[in-house]
Amino acid sequence: MVDNSVLNKKLRKLLQAISCLIVGLLCVGCKQPQVDGQQQEHEHFPAHWPHDIMRASKRIVQLLEDSDSKSTGTSQRESWPTATAELADLVGWLPILAADSDLGRKDFASIDSWSSQWTDLLRKHASNSEAIQGLSNLEGFKEVAVQLGEICQAEQARIDRLTQDF
Repeated sequence: MVDNSVLNKKLRKLLQAISCLIVGLLCVGCKQPQVDGQQQEHEHFPAHWPHDIMRASKRIVQLLEDSDSKSTGTSQRESWPTATAELADLVGWLPILAADSDLGRKDFASIDSWSSQWTDLLRKHASNSEAIQGLSNLEGFKEVAVQLGEICQAEQARIDRLTQDF
């Protein structure tokens, strides 16, 4: 016959071992290896990913201004594909950035439409290693950039007013 006290001791030891194991796992957890903090946070975003639509708008304007001011020198020619590809990326990301903002439906719809209209053309232009200046209907795109800037300025003004109120 088995003694109940021996059985209770074995059961108690088993429960203690399981409890220790659970507590140990809870304390340690399932952690992934640490990567450099900056790299870990942004490892799946390209280096030119803007944090918000305001920064994307400013960067688009900057790329267009840079393309206007550059001559046809060799160093500028080498940067054209990169600038055109960055512009294509920024325009393609506009709907995502707009969705992450507090823009109204009308502004979002305009931005989404612009992105759909221009992204493929800019990517095709970039894949041919062409400068931004060679883009057909460049003036139309510049108008879109100005309108985007106006939307972003109005949104920033609204945010500033809200911040002042609170």
